[in-house]
Amino acid sequence: MKRVKTLITMVTPTPRIEALLAEFEPRAEIHFLREGEQVADYLEDLEVLYGTLRREEFCRAKRLRWVQTNSTGVEHVMYPEFRASRIILTNTGNSIASVVAAHALTLFLALARNLHHQRDLMKRHLWQIVCGRDLGAMTLGIVGFGKIGKALAERAAPLVNQIYALDIRDLEKTPLLADTFKLNRLQDFLIACDGIICTLPLTPESENLFSDREFQLMKKDAYFVNVSRGEIVNEAALLRALREGEIAGAALDVLAAEPCPADSPLWDEPNLLLTPHSAGYCENLEWRKMRQFAENFRHYLDTRTIPGAIDKERGW
Repeated sequence: MKRVKTLITMVTPTPRIEALLAEFEPRAEIHFLREGEQVADYLEDLEVLYGTLRREEFCRAKRLRWVQTNSTGVEHVMYPEFRASRIILTNTGNSIASVVAAHALTLFLALARNLHHQRDLMKRHLWQIVCGRDLGAMTLGIVGFGKIGKALAERAAPLVNQIYALDIRDLEKTPLLADTFKLNRLQDFLIACDGIICTLPLTPESENLFSDREFQLMKKDAYFVNVSRGEIVNEAALLRALREGEIAGAALDVLAAEPCPADSPLWDEPNLLLTPHSAGYCENLEWRKMRQFAENFRHYLDTRTIPGAIDKERGW
């Protein structure tokens, strides 16, 4: 039997990871991209790629059948040639959903309890209370109810009064959700929520979804958190909303331009928390991602299919 030629990039081949993948050696020829090597060096007969296939390399990947990205977002491989191909696409969403969800909830809690303002006062050696919100009376809105959105709802449910979810697709009611909304009811959703956390993938439908009108519809004491993609939020509109008191605070883990430019006004906005696209990072990140890859690989070797693969037409 011909072994499936596989290339893994962006991952350090630790003994633990190599042991995890050893079970596939009889059926797969697995290489880790080493320093000084390029993906292009392996493309001619490559069947499986963990990493990114650039558009200029696509024409050489004649035998490629599956790409798993090293990220949750897949917009960077959605060029027309790849989208139209029959190559299977998966991401690492399952492996880090709980980590991203915890980070998003932490940002929301910090805003609602005014921890960022208390930290500023501490730095000035001021013992002064800044009153926080009663979390148990708040309605949390989750925009995007995929893997991360569901993990977020599970963690937030014991803390808030109720949870609403909005998605591009129809959502089924679950015990976690007090109500569900589609994108055409975004206005009703924004008006109803005390806090909004965005976990949507970046697609043509979600790009620039949050701009002046959306922030104006939100409650003046509401909070906004984005842990998905920076291009979903109009940052200038968000700054206007914060400075004009249209919302009470915001937290961004993702920006349209990363790293944040040194001269960006985002750095110094007092009602804004910034984290450097770190929501998915944890001490065992590569191991978590490789465990998910291994689970997908078993399915692929047995059936040449993978449950939960990305719908390339939709982008999620």
